[in-house]
Amino acid sequence: METKSDEVKNKMFAWLLSEISAAQATGVPVAVDGKIYSLCEADELREVMENHYYMKSYTGDESGRIVRIDFDHISGV
Repeated sequence: METKSDEVKNKMFAWLLSEISAAQATGVPVAVDGKIYSLCEADELREVMENHYYMKSYTGDESGRIVRIDFDHISGV
């Protein structure tokens, strides 16, 4: 039986994979804790995310176009 904590982690991982998929389709790189990941690295990414919660942020260029999406782990949650 899945615990509440496991359920949250699985939802967060699914959310991150959907974000990476959408970003890859438009050519925007996605970084987790500073490292760029693709869907091909989903297994490695799951291990990285195992015991952390993440916050999403965007980096834009001079014209306001999103050029990178970052997920950084947050502590104290």
